[in-house]
This record gives sequence, structure tokens and C-alpha cells, in this order.
Amino acid sequence: MGFLTGLLGTPKVVDTVANTVKSGMGMLDNAFYTDQEKAANANKIMDNWLDIQKATASENSLRSVTRRILAWCIMGVFLFLILFACAVWKFDPAWAEYTKTTIVDSQVGYLAMIVGFFYFGSYGIGTLMKK
Repeated sequence: MGFLTGLLGTPKVVDTVANTVKSGMGMLDNAFYTDQEKAANANKIMDNWLDIQKATASENSLRSVTRRILAWCIMGVFLFLILFACAVWKFDPAWAEYTKTTIVDSQVGYLAMIVGFFYFGSYGIGTLMKK
């Protein structure tokens, strides 16, 4: 028995060697990012994103109400300008062209598109998620 103890060392040394081998295998396993790990991480990200969307969709704070009012005002101004330009065009094409130039120069169209996407788009996604 003394020969095996001298060959292998104390039980503490054997445990240390076994732990070192295990940690080395863990490092080798962590060196590669597999497709399964990518899919699992993508799934976690999507779950977190959906949780955030659910939390903000049901939000009824003063900030949320203010955002809604601003979104409706921006979209209302944009739609009013477009409808006004269409209505005036029949009577005075120069005035309709001026209104169109105002829409383009003030870039209210981009603002309306961004507001429509972020405000009304999230509402549409929330409606689809409930179905």
C-alpha cells in the first residue's frame, strides 16, 4: 500500500488533479459557441424583449398618456397638412405646392413615420400577440 500512496500521492493531491482535469474540460467546452447555444441565447433575448413589450403595452402612467397625446397630435398635424394640400389643389395648385413644400421642408413626414412605427406599430404587435 505504501507504494500506491507514494505513486498517487495523498487523497488531496488526487482530488486537486481531478478538479484540474474537470476545469480543463470545461474550458475546452466553453471554447466553442455551438448552434444550440446560439439558439438558446436568441430564445432568451426574444423572451426578454416580449416581456418588455408586455410591460410597456399595459402601461397606464402619466408618461404613457403624454406619449399617446403627442403621438395623436403629430399624426393629426401630418394628416391635416396632407388632406389640406389635396383639398386646396383643386382650387389653387400654387397653395397646394406651398403646403407640400412645407411638409417636405419641415420633415414632419419623417416624424410622423417614426411616431407611427413606434407608437402604433407596438400597439399592432400587441394586438397580434393576444390573438
